[in-house]
Amino acid sequence: PDDDDTAPDDDDSTPPPTTVRFIAMGDVGTGFSNQQPASLVIESVCLAAGGCDFVLLMGDNFYDVGVDSVTDSQWDDKFEDPYANLDLPFYPVLGNHDGGLWGTGVELWKGDVQVEYSDYSDKWTMPGRYYKHSWGNVDLFGIDTSSVFFDGLGAPFITSYSDLTDDQASWLQSEWAGASTGDWRFVYGHHPYLSNGPHGNAGTYEGIPFVPYVSGDEIKDFLDDNVCGQADFYICGHDHSRQWMVDTCNGTQLVITGAGAKTSSIDGSQPTWFEDADTEGFFLFEITGNTATVQVWDVNGTMNYESVITK
Repeated sequence: PDDDDTAPDDDDSTPPPTTVRFIAMGDVGTGFSNQQPASLVIESVCLAAGGCDFVLLMGDNFYDVGVDSVTDSQWDDKFEDPYANLDLPFYPVLGNHDGGLWGTGVELWKGDVQVEYSDYSDKWTMPGRYYKHSWGNVDLFGIDTSSVFFDGLGAPFITSYSDLTDDQASWLQSEWAGASTGDWRFVYGHHPYLSNGPHGNAGTYEGIPFVPYVSGDEIKDFLDDNVCGQADFYICGHDHSRQWMVDTCNGTQLVITGAGAKTSSIDGSQPTWFEDADTEGFFLFEITGNTATVQVWDVNGTMNYESVITK
């Protein structure tokens, strides 16, 4: 009844969950003219979706040997200018080409320059070689797989690769032990766990098993021990294609989104929900409550694939 003070108030209903929406792409740092079309499509797709919150970059941010300083002209040519139309924070991780010496990644100090540049840019947001950021009910963990690749080697600059790997492992384990409270966990790095691209699967990279470092044994071990079964998604680049593998690593979904500026090829035959190496593009993730909508887009503005996951 209208005069019943005990009647429930409709205004007390639980508000709808917050939506977190972000772009994931990698291997963008070419300076090629096709970086700008991708940026324009991202702007359009995000606008139509209701706005994006941020962009994840999967490493190889600056071909071929990274940047030398925070005033390197590549910052404008390969990042600020191509993405000037996107008023979004970018959260990058490091790839092998970001670490100099012909793209091997062994010059650690070059990656630290990218961390430092966060103090000079309105959108480049890289607080460390590895780091966490949270949006709504989503926790995201950017990891430095390029240092993990050489785990066990000493380094001539700053610290050893083993130190960096051990520190990352301890950090992730503390997150899984309770520091991470998000309903969704995304880990993103440069190197793949499984891939049908030319680099292939960790442990047999380049089709070469058992060769120290070259085969990616260290990557596989690190992901097995610290990511697989803990994160909902592991997102990476390195191979210049867009793939979503059917197989998981202990339940963790595996996505490759390394076609941000160029493409390579699909060589393997492992099952995928989607794969393409003909066209540049990116993934769009939309998280609302316990539902994740994943879309794959190309630089022509075509949505190539869509799937919904409910936890």
